[in-house]
Amino acid sequence: MKLTDNTIFITGGGSGIGRGLAEALHRKGNKVIIGGRNRKRLDEVVAANPGMTAVEIDIADAASIESAAAKLIKDYPDLNVLINNAGIMLFDSAAGHQQDAQMLDTINTNLTGPIRLTSALIEHLKTRPDAVVGYTTSVLAFVPLAFTAVYSATKAALHSYVLSQRYLLKVSFVRVLEIAPPWVRTDLLD
Repeated sequence: MKLTDNTIFITGGGSGIGRGLAEALHRKGNKVIIGGRNRKRLDEVVAANPGMTAVEIDIADAASIESAAAKLIKDYPDLNVLINNAGIMLFDSAAGHQQDAQMLDTINTNLTGPIRLTSALIEHLKTRPDAVVGYTTSVLAFVPLAFTAVYSATKAALHSYVLSQRYLLKVSFVRVLEIAPPWVRTDLLD
C-alpha cells in the first residue's frame, strides 16, 4: 500500500488501533475519514487532527452500513482505501452457555459488518487506482484466547475471508491486506 495521497476510511477510528492508524496516515498527508458509533469519540479525534473528518457508522447494522457507504462514495469520490478495523471483544464461555445477544453482537461487529461494508464499497474501489481493502484481524485468529472464544472465532473466519478475497481480486486494482496484531489490553474489552 502506498502511504501518501490516499483517501482512507477507517472503521473504529475513535480509539485504539483505528485511531492510531488514522492519525499516522493523516500525518502523512492522506485524506482520512474515521468511522464509528460513538460520535463524542469521533469528534475528539477530529478536533485533535485538523482536516480529518468522521462518518457515523454502526458496523453491526446493515442499514447504517448502506447509508455510510453511499455517503462515502458521494462525498469522497476519491476514496481508495478501506480499513475494516472496528471490533468488539467480550469475555465468553465456550465451556458453558453462550449468551445469544452477546454472541451475535460479536459476530455482526467483527465478521458480518466488515464483509457487508466491503461489499458495499468494492465496486467503487475497483475503479480507483492504488485501491486497498484492509482488515484488522488478530493473532487470536491463529491461537485463540479461550476466554474470548467467539471473538477468536470471528477473527479466524475473517482471516479466511481475507485469503479468499485476496485471491479473487488479484486481477483487479484492489490489494487486500490483513493486519494481525498481538493481543494487548485495550479499551476493546471495556
